Amino acid sequence: MPLPVRQLSAVLDALPGPVRRKIVWCAVRLSQPRFLVSVCAVLRTADGRVLLFEHRFWEDGRWGVPSGHMLPGETPQAAAARELREESGLRSTDLRVIDVVGGQRHRVEIWLRGSIDIDEAPGQDVLQAREICRAALLPPEQAVRVARPGQARVLRAILAREEDGGSPRPCTPG
Repeated sequence: MPLPVRQLSAVLDALPGPVRRKIVWCAVRLSQPRFLVSVCAVLRTADGRVLLFEHRFWEDGRWGVPSGHMLPGETPQAAAARELREESGLRSTDLRVIDVVGGQRHRVEIWLRGSIDIDEAPGQDVLQAREICRAALLPPEQAVRVARPGQARVLRAILAREEDGGSPRPCTPG
């Protein structure tokens, strides 16, 4: 009989970081195509705050934008909307692709921008506890400071382009 999600999360949390990362990566690789396409959504409130989630399985900084893997046949907008709904029950508007980031082994990230009509971050009672620990709405500069390093670089570039009123242009990691 399979373990309930909370017990499985507790078992994974008790494992050393390298072992936990290997198990999670193997599970993703077994359940996803050989080349992963991920979506990352920069979602802002009317007053400009950025929605971030604290992810349970990330080790190099646990805070990041809502993200996840695309399913076969899914558009980036549909994937980002589905992941946001699954992880928090929230819905976004006007999602549009603004960047594609490569340079990672077996993975590419499609970055989207959208709006979210909320005044407060969702509480733990509505978050998908298996993956997400907490949510926060942060000013852009604070969001960049707390985001995991790889996402912080891309997020900083996207937010800077928005401030400059510039059009999307490719970002590269590093």
